[in-house]
Amino acid sequence: MVTRLIIMSDSHGDRTIVEEIKKRYQGQVDAIFHNGDSELEANDDLWNGIYVVKGNCDWAAFPERTTLDIAGLRIAQTHGHLYGINYGWTRLDYLAEEVGADICLYGHLHVPAADMREGVLFINPGSISQPRGMIQERLYAQLDIYPDHYHIEFLDRNHQTYPALTRDLKR
Repeated sequence: MVTRLIIMSDSHGDRTIVEEIKKRYQGQVDAIFHNGDSELEANDDLWNGIYVVKGNCDWAAFPERTTLDIAGLRIAQTHGHLYGINYGWTRLDYLAEEVGADICLYGHLHVPAADMREGVLFINPGSISQPRGMIQERLYAQLDIYPDHYHIEFLDRNHQTYPALTRDLKR
């Protein structure tokens, strides 16, 4: 059995794309995450069924981080700015260690990434609205969890796979 997660971040006021992704996947996946900088209100019904955290551009009362268990795995979620992700991995590594995370979701950098570090899968889905870095595509991520590996795909706003970023990583 495959566990599937949808992960987005940094939509910066673009409620329409968050709503579109939610409608497309709600009830079809095990969980949907938004890693902050939505710039939307916390009491918006849009967030029903989405795990969301507060980013540095959010003023609403979202949690700064969440930790939950899905399919026997512990998932830590944060935006990343409070953990100094611009400057290195140390504090985000500590967060993952502190909560016993198998997977750590973050945003803030607007750059898609999926990396294994000390047995923890770290995923930044990039920005669904304002990409930065070498890949100038507005993206979100789909994570499929298999018993022996993770399969990560990044998708554009047309829900098409961005093949150059597809990864399989051993669990």
